[in-house]
Amino acid sequence: MSADTAGVDRALGAIGTTFRLTRLYPPSHPAVIESLRQIGEAIPALAALGTVEWKVGVTGLHWHGQHLLPRNAQIAELAGLLYARGVRTVTLNPGMTPDHVLALFQVATGTVPPDDRALGRIALALGRRTAARLERLRTPTPASGTSATPDPPAASAPPTAVTAEQSTAAAAEAVLAGKRASAAFRPDVLPVDVEVKRAVAALGTASSPVLGLRDVAIAADAIAALDRLLPTAKDPRLLETIDRAALALSERALLERLVHRLGEPRVPPEEREAVVAAVAALASLSMGLVLDAFLSVPVDLRAPYRGAVRKAADRALEPLQGKLADQDPQVVAAAAEFVGLTGSPQAVTLLIPLLRHPSEFVREAALLGLAEAGGREIARPAMPALKDESVAVRAAAARAVAAGGDPTSSTVLIRRVEQEPDEGVQAELLRAIGRLGAREALEVLARYAEPGGVMHRRSATVRAAAVDGLRHIARPEARGLLELYSKDKEPAVRKAAEAGLK
Repeated sequence: MSADTAGVDRALGAIGTTFRLTRLYPPSHPAVIESLRQIGEAIPALAALGTVEWKVGVTGLHWHGQHLLPRNAQIAELAGLLYARGVRTVTLNPGMTPDHVLALFQVATGTVPPDDRALGRIALALGRRTAARLERLRTPTPASGTSATPDPPAASAPPTAVTAEQSTAAAAEAVLAGKRASAAFRPDVLPVDVEVKRAVAALGTASSPVLGLRDVAIAADAIAALDRLLPTAKDPRLLETIDRAALALSERALLERLVHRLGEPRVPPEEREAVVAAVAALASLSMGLVLDAFLSVPVDLRAPYRGAVRKAADRALEPLQGKLADQDPQVVAAAAEFVGLTGSPQAVTLLIPLLRHPSEFVREAALLGLAEAGGREIARPAMPALKDESVAVRAAAARAVAAGGDPTSSTVLIRRVEQEPDEGVQAELLRAIGRLGAREALEVLARYAEPGGVMHRRSATVRAAAVDGLRHIARPEARGLLELYSKDKEPAVRKAAEAGLK
């Protein structure tokens, strides 16, 4: 039976808004203070449920088997960052305060450890996150005088599972010798060594020449488990076993099947997370396949591929760099978006030159990648694109400037919104002005939220965007305007105002 998520969704909505604002402004900013107040108002609904445990996935948070606020980009980003830090479960206990939520944001951004006292009534359970690279174990270190490039497998070589079978017995035996330091007793979570033993042992059953769905799920679990075990492995015998298993699990046939599985609809959430983790663990081998598959699947099936890149983080950067110079603009555009998703400090440096690319698709993707990377240094390079000949590029430039979080950029945005002929770009500019929250933003947004006269009536799209921007302004006048427009006759404007009042 589905759980009633109304109270949880309301609290999560406030948390998502606050998370976005804390990445743009300091905690003392009025907008952040107001959003923290809204979290405080939503907390009693959570406390009434008792202890609440959310499962952290690559693409969102799950509770009682339900994906919470699946369309909320801020919650998806928060969950993805927590997952990348190794957090697998967030437990909220009665007595939680907004300050504890702020500490959760700091864990997501890596500024405090997951066991910091500032988390208070929020408890985080970790999986094993590797600093080592599982895919690097695929090729043994060459002896002096030999080539470092592995020989390609023969065309008639047996599939992955046969190789895996040969190492299953040794793997199971050696894993038992590994020691696992457990930080906390979790009756519902297997120790990593047991998980690896079972996964690798089960891999031996995948002996069919054609990899079936069950075999792919088993292999994904094994790869994810080995990736978690690798940082703690000290015993030479165990490392040798992981080496053999990594060699078996990184065959191209299996990688292709894993990547293909990412884009299949109706994959169970737990299996999808395992496949995402497996593809990310082998990023240097899988990113080329991920890029090709991303371009070939429908837009609504692309989220897991983005999740794999986020999970891979800096591991994905090296194989993606070469794709930025590809002759096909679509490949360059997809690679640019992926580079931004890695969150690497090098992303901004790699993407800025693409803002002058002849293809509008590449320029747009580079701006979207910069928006993903964030940081004040992206605002100034993105501003010239506000005058680009392409409507899509101008809209992406507005989002990138907003993601930069520099309120002084509002002057340029306000000037451009007066000159912009396209209503869609005007809408993005108005949302960006609201997010930056400069002093003059309220006056501009209030003017564009008005319906206008008979001769110059404003469109619902522009008005709704202005109202949406008002919800980021932490001033009583802005809230008064939201209450006014919550009764507007235009459905889009009314919906934007109602969302801002929540």
